[in-house]
Amino acid sequence: MEIRFARLEGAYQQLDRRLADMSGRIDGLSGRIDGLSARIDDLSARTDQKFTALFSMLVGTWITTILTILFHH
Repeated sequence: MEIRFARLEGAYQQLDRRLADMSGRIDGLSGRIDGLSARIDDLSARTDQKFTALFSMLVGTWITTILTILFHH
């Protein structure tokens, strides 16, 4: 009976170590995911800025073209 308890106790300790290791790995992955999320947010903000600049240039070009056509005749 003592041998069985010793085996069970060893198995539980091993499970505890494995769970602690998995928890550490999950925490590490969580940190990496947070870092990736921050990078994606930064890229999104930069893309929004570039889109706004491009759209502004496009509108300016349209307005200039329309004014040129209107005042040329």
